[in-house]
Amino acid sequence: MTLAYQLHGVRLAVAATGEAERAAAGVRARLAGLPMESGPSDLTFEIIARGAGEAGGIERPAGARPVYDPPVGEVVYDDETDRLYIGHGPRLAVLCEPGLGRTRVAVDGMKEADLWILSHPLFTLPLVEMLKRRGLYGLHAGGVCQDGRALLLPGTSGSGKTTLTLALARTGLGFLGDDTLFLRRGPHGIEVLAFPDEFDLTDETVAFFPELGPLLDAGRPDGWRKRQVRPERAWGAGIVWQAAPALLVFPRVAGAPESRLVPMERGEALLELAPNVLLTEPRSAQAHLDALAGLVESSECWRLDTGTDLDAAVRQVTELLAAGVRA
Repeated sequence: MTLAYQLHGVRLAVAATGEAERAAAGVRARLAGLPMESGPSDLTFEIIARGAGEAGGIERPAGARPVYDPPVGEVVYDDETDRLYIGHGPRLAVLCEPGLGRTRVAVDGMKEADLWILSHPLFTLPLVEMLKRRGLYGLHAGGVCQDGRALLLPGTSGSGKTTLTLALARTGLGFLGDDTLFLRRGPHGIEVLAFPDEFDLTDETVAFFPELGPLLDAGRPDGWRKRQVRPERAWGAGIVWQAAPALLVFPRVAGAPESRLVPMERGEALLELAPNVLLTEPRSAQAHLDALAGLVESSECWRLDTGTDLDAAVRQVTELLAAGVRA
């Protein structure tokens, strides 16, 4: 089955058959907040499940060089053929041809433990690389907004950005995304574009929010590391598709009793954002870095050492955003 979605003017098709439909269902759940699309697609993401040990999998390009160091496997790029290859263990492989807008994923012997990997990192990395060639530049961040002004929370796993994004969305701010956003150059400068994915929550994050308590009683599929919640269903969060950058707040878990919000130099902020760029094709990689620089230049930059007083941390950044709106 093939279903297609519209993402900021780009048509994305997700295709799978047979056993691969289970993995495709996880991808489609992530895209459920996007409008459905029909007609020819600009990008295709195809999952192919083979029997265990079956021949015909994806081959690693011979001349590929590393462009990212994942916890498991490898992410490499071949300059000559413009191909991005991702290997995750002996059974999962991805071949992305960004210029052609085509990604194929091969799974040798589908297992339940594969479903999260297939629908999250093995989907997100190729998607970001394909969109980069079409003027949409990925940003690993949560985001909310007020009156068209975006508050972005960049950070890696464990920084606390998902907990803060969820807590901010619950206050009634517009929702841009939990983990991945996109940037685009518009007529008035950098624009922040929503990617209204599911929230991907650890049990520790769920415990902060009483209304999500029933999730802890529900079992998780084998290999599914976190719990998924759609914000518009959980508490009616409204999706805002586009906003102007206003605040960049870089969170980190401090563990202290009180949260601390301090100004941050723009140069330091850009250095923290630079790993968002995969150094693949030079022109698009430079354009991605330029977009990040434009984002930093258009934003106030702050560091948030998040303490155990989550409500106080939310109040601090909300007041910072509101002060800019009033100004």
